[in-house]
Amino acid sequence: MKRQRRLRKLVPDDALFRRRAAGESFRSLAPDYRVAHTTLVDYFKRPEAALALREAEKQLRAERRAEADGRAAEQRLEREVRRKAAEQAKHERKQARDTKAASREAASRRRRPPRNDFEAWLDEHDAPVEPLTRADLHSQNDETAAAVVAEGGGILDVIEATDLRTRENVTNLIDPEILKRAYDNDLLR
Repeated sequence: MKRQRRLRKLVPDDALFRRRAAGESFRSLAPDYRVAHTTLVDYFKRPEAALALREAEKQLRAERRAEADGRAAEQRLEREVRRKAAEQAKHERKQARDTKAASREAASRRRRPPRNDFEAWLDEHDAPVEPLTRADLHSQNDETAAAVVAEGGGILDVIEATDLRTRENVTNLIDPEILKRAYDNDLLR
């Protein structure tokens, strides 16, 4: 077995293995480590260097996979927000139609005038009431998010302004219509 010579100039570090695993050439790495590219070629032929390179490649693949999974999760959340916003708008339109129909129907019925104040009060309180929309139920976070989005802010700006910390929290707690506009702002950037 051939005896390994001691390295005189090359001081390998984790960054060297990561950069090589990412596909950088020996010629581009050599000036940063103040050695000839052939020195790097010889060094990477060593078994311990080859093992470290394989580990760096494995770690790099895992990081890329995690990054791709994160992007996929973000895209799923965006689709979910857009679906919820459309569903909410459809539901509110249906509620408005139903309320108008109930009001028209109640107005079309002939009613005799109330006999006393109590009967008038009952008629007033039994009248159809428009249901509250999501916009009527806005929280402080919704108001903050709406202000940020109106200024052209995106999802990350909403997260920062509301202190909700994650996209999941924002998706669950902020009005989907506001978030849809935030995603649109991100697309415009």
